Amino acid sequence: MMRSGKRRVRALGVLVLGCAVVWGPGCKKEAPAAVASLDAGVAPAAVAVRDAAPVAEVRKPLRFSDVTFLSKDDDLKVSYTLTNPGTAQGRGEACLWLHDDKGEVIEALKLGVFSLKGGTSDTFQDAATVARTFWKQARSVRLFTTVGDCKRSPPQATSEVLHVLPTGQPVPPGGPAPRNVVAAQPADFALSNVELNRDEAGTAYSITYTVKNLSGRRASGTACLRAYTGEGCPCHIEETPSGEFSLPPGGSELITDTILFDDEKHWDDVKVLRLFATSKGCANAADATNVGFKVDKPDAFRDPREFIDVAGEPELDPDNPDAVVDVPDELPVEQDEPYSDSPEDTGH
Repeated sequence: MMRSGKRRVRALGVLVLGCAVVWGPGCKKEAPAAVASLDAGVAPAAVAVRDAAPVAEVRKPLRFSDVTFLSKDDDLKVSYTLTNPGTAQGRGEACLWLHDDKGEVIEALKLGVFSLKGGTSDTFQDAATVARTFWKQARSVRLFTTVGDCKRSPPQATSEVLHVLPTGQPVPPGGPAPRNVVAAQPADFALSNVELNRDEAGTAYSITYTVKNLSGRRASGTACLRAYTGEGCPCHIEETPSGEFSLPPGGSELITDTILFDDEKHWDDVKVLRLFATSKGCANAADATNVGFKVDKPDAFRDPREFIDVAGEPELDPDNPDAVVDVPDELPVEQDEPYSDSPEDTGH
């Protein structure tokens, strides 16, 4: 965050100056002098002193300007200036919504928190994680501030809502009106071609699957992979997010994601895995309406650390006795020659 220093001069300085004129140095009101004899026909001057009333704080919507976006891989950097035209302190969260070519929301994100004094401007630089496929589908961006949740729909904006292109330029008139967030339902997604994969060294696992949007509108969500010790076990011993997606109506996507367990030893106990597709991923619990796509774990999928020896080298795979691990031959150790400083040896 960089402070711009664009601060307005408050009326406080004027009040202090006026105070000095009326009451003199220190703005302290002196006791009235003793009343002298009045000349006949002369009335004392009446001076009325009013206490200054407190200035009421004025809240006005904040304004965005000078917006720039920089996208690389799954990282999005956003720079913008916020202006607080009121006198009240502005606090809250800065939010970003991505919209597709029909104005539907691809993703709603929180950029960061802010605090901005009344009558000032400030420049902010925030970073967010945005999937490359999401940014490629985005045709416009909405920016606003809120004191609530950035994903709440409709947004409770405490600022003017800025609608710009991914280049940061204003959206030209005549385009589709931006819509609000519509939460996806489990029935919106269909999973197929789910496969568990293991690398050649047996030290890393991944999952590949196809997800399709069955609804008539855009549907965004996250997959969650849950691992069970048996088919009838009601509780999972591991769960991990496994890819996120935002699909237009009828759209599908092939996704591959690494599987990371909190405790890799659980691979030895897992018998069944289920892949769920929901709007909130692992934040949604499994229920009768979303039982997930069942995958039986291959017996060869065990604790990946079993295949790493103490030196960090892959060991022989016990399931494949013929596997050979190439071990480089050790180079012969050269022995240093004895040190000598004689003229014959040094040449001096």
